[in-house]
Amino acid sequence: MKNLNTMPDILLAQLNPIVGDLSGNTDKIRAVRDSHLNRDLIVFPEMIVTGYPCDDLLDKPSFIDAAQEQVKILVSESKDKPPILISAPITIDGKLFNEAYLIFDGKIQHRVFKHKLPNTGIFDEKRHFSQGALPDVFNFKGVRLGIIICEDIWHPDVTAHYKKQNVELLISPNGSPYQTNKIERRHEVASARVREAGCPLIYLNQVGGQDELVFDGNSFVMNAKGEITHQLPAFTESIHSLNEEILTPTPAIEETLYQCVTLGLKDYVQKNSFKGVLLGLSGGIDSAISAAIAVDALGAENVHCVMMPSPYTSQESLDDAAECAALLGVKLDIIPIKTAMKAYDDMLNGHIDENNAGTTFENIQSRIRGATLMALSNASGKMLLSTGNKSEMAVGYATLYGDMCGGYNAIKDLYKTQVYKLCTWRNTQGRVIPENIMTKAPSAELKPNQTDQDSLPPYDVLDDILECLIECEMAVKDIPHDAEIVLKISKLLKIAEYKRRQSPLGPKVTNKAFGRDRRYPITNGF
Repeated sequence: MKNLNTMPDILLAQLNPIVGDLSGNTDKIRAVRDSHLNRDLIVFPEMIVTGYPCDDLLDKPSFIDAAQEQVKILVSESKDKPPILISAPITIDGKLFNEAYLIFDGKIQHRVFKHKLPNTGIFDEKRHFSQGALPDVFNFKGVRLGIIICEDIWHPDVTAHYKKQNVELLISPNGSPYQTNKIERRHEVASARVREAGCPLIYLNQVGGQDELVFDGNSFVMNAKGEITHQLPAFTESIHSLNEEILTPTPAIEETLYQCVTLGLKDYVQKNSFKGVLLGLSGGIDSAISAAIAVDALGAENVHCVMMPSPYTSQESLDDAAECAALLGVKLDIIPIKTAMKAYDDMLNGHIDENNAGTTFENIQSRIRGATLMALSNASGKMLLSTGNKSEMAVGYATLYGDMCGGYNAIKDLYKTQVYKLCTWRNTQGRVIPENIMTKAPSAELKPNQTDQDSLPPYDVLDDILECLIECEMAVKDIPHDAEIVLKISKLLKIAEYKRRQSPLGPKVTNKAFGRDRRYPITNGF
């Protein structure tokens, strides 16, 4: 049996590609290759040539042709260069495949198709790809090498096929996005494959934000005993060899979540060439943590905060917002909305029965703020950052075309209780969020003496109910809380679906993120 000490000198290139930037991604491959000419093999993440996931770009024949042209360029450059393992989409006889290539000495020496196609949650690869045949081992520098592409590692049959061929090393290029408990689950699955194959495994993952998904890296090497011998860092590009010691500890959950949403925002802004972000800073906890994430992602000089007080805004909130902005070192403008509120009152006078208007005039305040922020966004080129949390979005405690305005929402998939934990953790790294923001009762301040708990149960109760309904898909009758409250929350969750469809995207961190992951019909009689 081969062990890691007798393996070739393999380099793990945990990189952050951009979907569709074919030449840019090839340049990243080339830069690593040309600066490590003495390596025996350089391994890159799944679909490194195109970035991942490509979604319906895969339906464009010109896109597939352009990706294959980049593969040909890398092949043509491979003489007197170290071998590389890359992957890209390819069309064969009218069928599209996800294919990995082992390239050296001026040619493709070995090819492997992805066998298993994930088709649950955020993945719909069967929409585009065809299933590839079970792969064969390749004798590489005296080692019987098995390439196992992403989803294939989650199923035992590909490994079993390699075991019959006396495989001595498994290499798994991945595009595996982060979600809670995903890192531990990967290690469990990898350990099972190692035990079945009886050989070491290299797990190489992509890193970086791509729309709603954030790829965490966390690449690792596992020996034949199932022990992790190398662990690359999370949420950052990293290049390390099997001959170099690295065993990065896995951070606590709050730090991991914070790194995830920060990288998601950073890459969304930078990869889409926005000039920075702006957001409404209300003096509340959601906008405070969103501002902190923005500063950590982009730098204080690229974050513009705006406080838009109404007659219902407390001096406490004004002071808290000002202190938060000062701690973060960001620009803070104050634009009162009282004049605009009066203009709406005058304009709508006689057209709305104020005694039966419900939340109409509360929502107008939010929409004034949304329009104000969008005007500033248009004028500056900065992207508007929305700041609503998952708890609010779940029950519709948000205003369409008001506080839901924005191009991205860093905390979209974080429950309110998680927001509090993230604030506490962030302050341990340097105080940026005033204590009063974290201890006062949450309030939208759209009418006198208003608090969130006027309309909702306490957030610890609400979040537990929502996790049962959303993450666990539990029936209302099975949720261990007051039956009347559970039924109310269930109804709010259902009727707010139309709002969520119109909300900005944000990074997925939970098992069932709204949008790409959790897709319920709006018109729904169940």
